Amino acid sequence: MKKLALILFLLCSATLNAQTLKVAADKNPAIVGEQILIQYSINTKGDNFKSPNFKGLRVLSGPNPSTQSSSSFVNGKSQNTTSTTYSFYLKATKEGTYNISPANITVKGKKIQSKGYSLKVVKGNKKNKAQQKALYDNLFIKVNVSKRNIVVGEQILVTYKLFTRVDLHNTELSSLPALNGFWAKDFEASSRFKRDVVDGIPYNVATIKKSVLTAQKSGELIIDPMELKCSIRIQKKRNNRDPFANFFGGGYNIQEEFISSKPISIKVADLPNPPANFKSAVGAMKISSEVDNTTINANNAITYKLTITGTGNIELIEPLDIQFPEDFEVYDPKITDRIFEGGRKRSIKTFEYLLIPRYKGNYSIPSANLIVYNPKKKQYETKKASKHSLTISASKNNEQETGNTSQQQVRAEQKDIHYIFTESNLQVIKERALDQKLFYLLFFLPILLLILLRVYNKIVGKTDESSSDWKNKKANKIALKRLKNAQICINNNNFDGFFEEIEKSIWGYFADKFKVSIADLSKETVSTHFYSNAIDINTEKQFIALLDECEFARYAPASNKNAQMGDILNKAKHIIIEVETALR
Repeated sequence: MKKLALILFLLCSATLNAQTLKVAADKNPAIVGEQILIQYSINTKGDNFKSPNFKGLRVLSGPNPSTQSSSSFVNGKSQNTTSTTYSFYLKATKEGTYNISPANITVKGKKIQSKGYSLKVVKGNKKNKAQQKALYDNLFIKVNVSKRNIVVGEQILVTYKLFTRVDLHNTELSSLPALNGFWAKDFEASSRFKRDVVDGIPYNVATIKKSVLTAQKSGELIIDPMELKCSIRIQKKRNNRDPFANFFGGGYNIQEEFISSKPISIKVADLPNPPANFKSAVGAMKISSEVDNTTINANNAITYKLTITGTGNIELIEPLDIQFPEDFEVYDPKITDRIFEGGRKRSIKTFEYLLIPRYKGNYSIPSANLIVYNPKKKQYETKKASKHSLTISASKNNEQETGNTSQQQVRAEQKDIHYIFTESNLQVIKERALDQKLFYLLFFLPILLLILLRVYNKIVGKTDESSSDWKNKKANKIALKRLKNAQICINNNNFDGFFEEIEKSIWGYFADKFKVSIADLSKETVSTHFYSNAIDINTEKQFIALLDECEFARYAPASNKNAQMGDILNKAKHIIIEVETALR
């Protein structure tokens, strides 16, 4: 009997101490278009939270994790409690009953699942719709686009402005616009509010984002909405019966609202019959060239500099095809640029070549041509750089130059033959007989060594773990190489440069690894290539989430960036290693 009581007591204790993942909503039923907060909470610290499926509901934000810890003393003993909460902000666009699937979390290696949740959404009355409309009339995002009909390669300026007549406590970017089909260049925008009058109504206006977009393909391209989470301060109602309550208990309530801009449609036309040597240069540009020395000895270096100046997509122009003399050794150019407002203001791009002439003679570097499409004139223009004549003298240390004019003439006149040597040093190879036993020994010895090597590997126990360690080490080197500049930004406390460098490193790694052109970079491309290479869906989500986190962090307050940099650097390193490991 005592054993039975003990067993029942242990079972009851286990049941009481079992952790449960609870789900609750702040509104149920909710009204169509209303913001809904759903929270999943557990009275302990959990990991690996897996979100439920909110099918039919629009996720405005989440999961937003938070952890709370508290300590108390009971009967002289210290008790610590910890709770973890994951919050989602949702919105329903249609009425009906939405069945939300269970969420999962791991606690001390054990998987815990919540219950499913049924959310009812009903239509709102005219009063609620009027209140919502009044809010959007006093708080909205307006998008200004410099031009809506362009050609491939042409640039437009997109400016996002926040108009408000309400008391804002805080604002936070919750969703950045997708820019599929555009190359985007962001630059600093002052977020300070200024007074502006629109149709006789005064607003406080702040520029929250400015970007120069360069069209990379033709068709009707859509700039998706930008979404902003706004915390609005609403003054509490006054109590006429109790003036002391108004004095001591007065204040504000904080109301969370999500607003978004309207999608923008840009019509992009193909360039008309581009010439054969067209390098996709669009704008108003000119080209110039210079050499640092026109008379030099063979085997000495010459610097040839090609400079493109003007407005347009200068940043995207690749090195031009220049026919340097065949007797010159040509190194890849050093490329530098100074781009202002994404190329909308006068910018400069320079290609600096190192040339080494190997033989004496008179040479010329032909004029470099740049074909530019001018969208204002709607025609192609050919810009030409200067032609340069060079005189190369014989090198004192070059023995091949002495009395060897005929070889240079052969090289210049006959490209399909080489200089003929008039002397040779040939020797007769004597016939040697190989012993039969030695022949068989040499024949079977490699096979025997391979068998012994296989046996040795089995005995020593060289498993896939060592191979995996080698792969991990190699993946770690790749990650460290990619993120070297980001670490430098951390050391210099360069917040904005750090997040931009992380984003460039991740996109650059993806483009190089999967051979994707810059014009095709998008989150849909990531999903396509990860799926075709059988990369785990969780790795894909982490990859995309890291890109989103970098985009958000660039517009977050500086105080938050310092705390995020180390964490984001580790995430970037981890995701590159994950992808490298999955591909091997």
